[in-house]
Formats: sequence, structure tokens, C-alpha cells
Amino acid sequence: MNEILAADIGNSNITLCRMHGMKGVWYVDASSKLSAAELGKRLKLDTSLPLVIASVNPPATKALEAAWKKAGGNRALVLGRDYIIPIANKTDSPKQAGQDRLCNALAATHYSKGNAIVVDFGTAITFDVLKNGAYVGGVITPGIGLAMEALHQKTALLPLVTPEGKPPVLGTNTVAAINAGVFYGYIGLVTNIVAELKKTFKKAPRVLATGGYGAYLQPHIKAIERVVPMLTHEGIAMSYAAFTSRER
Repeated sequence: MNEILAADIGNSNITLCRMHGMKGVWYVDASSKLSAAELGKRLKLDTSLPLVIASVNPPATKALEAAWKKAGGNRALVLGRDYIIPIANKTDSPKQAGQDRLCNALAATHYSKGNAIVVDFGTAITFDVLKNGAYVGGVITPGIGLAMEALHQKTALLPLVTPEGKPPVLGTNTVAAINAGVFYGYIGLVTNIVAELKKTFKKAPRVLATGGYGAYLQPHIKAIERVVPMLTHEGIAMSYAAFTSRER
């Protein structure tokens, strides 16, 4: 069974999991804005394993590859560049589909009968749609952290707030009001988008969640059936397994 380091590089963070087949453990995470030298110190890379990368952030990819090379690792494999994720991509512009979204859809085949909606709570909240085993597109909306940063940066007086817990819907101060708006607003956003996407299916899909805020909101969103924290990394591992099997 293949053992790899699976790296998911987003706009804000790099997360690495040590994957043994579909089973994994968190290895480390870091800001995607770190330099190659900083990444090398932060990640303490284990070069005994293959490094396989799914990325939507080219500068961070270059930094991680440079850190990996300096640490003595073999050439890293980057999905979409070195090999194609083994899933049918039926979108209008297949090259524009994020590698993380394709990995989500591929991993969703492991948890469904080919029909699924994956809600990924990252810098953006993405809804990835799998129909009859193929990736067909989805929805993209600003993520929770991004929304809070925008409120702070684009206004004169609103503070930067970190969401935590279940707030009362009636905020009696500014921080509480922002927390309530984000918490209940995103519950409504996710619930409504999933409901609308379900209408496009002939067979009922499974609804999965992943990403940083998935576990935070999932207990309050009835439409989400399961949180799979390493879903993207599982998709990376599945892609690598398919790639190596073809090489034999």
C-alpha cells in the first residue's frame, strides 16, 4: 500500500498528511505565505516518502518544492502538472478546475455511489459536485475567515473577530453581532446552496464536509451527513495510487 506525504496548498495554508492508503495522520500545517527557508524550518520535512501536491497557489508550490529539494527529497509530484487526477471532468473549462476540488470529488467516490456534494470550508467555501462518478462543477463563495477579514479591512471601526462557539442570534455588542452574522449567515448559506444543488440530481447525493470550519458548523447544518477532515488528502492519495499502478 502506498505511503506518501500529501500536501494540500491553499491560499492561506499548507497542510500535510502522512497517508498510508486512505488512512492518514496530520503531519503539519503552515502558512502558505512562508518562504522556502521558513517552510524548511517549520515543516521539518520527512524526505523518506514521496511528496504529492495539490495546489491552488503557484508561489507557495514553488516555495514548498524548493524546501523539499533543499531537505534532500526527490522531485515532488504536482497534480495537474506531472499527472492528471483520475476523474472525469465535465466542466466547461476543465483546466480551470482547482486540483483540490478534483481531489475532493475523487475522494467522495469512496464515500458514495458516485453522487455527492462536498462542502469545503477553506479561504473560499466551495461546493464540489460529483454526478455518476464525474466532477461536473459546483459553487464558490467567500469563506468565513475571508468574510471576517473583509469586514475589518473595509470598515473604519469593526474589529477582526475569530468565530468560536454558538453565539446568541441577538448580538448585544459589536463582536457578538459579527459572530452571530457569520455563524447564522453561513449556516443559512450552506443549507440553501446544498438544497438548490440537490435539485439538480436524479439520485440523492451524499453531502460531505471538509476544511477548517467544517467541524465548527457541521453540527448545526442538518444537510451535512459527514465531516471528513482529510478528504482532500485522501483524494491526493487515491490519485497517486492510480498513477503508480499505471507505471507498473
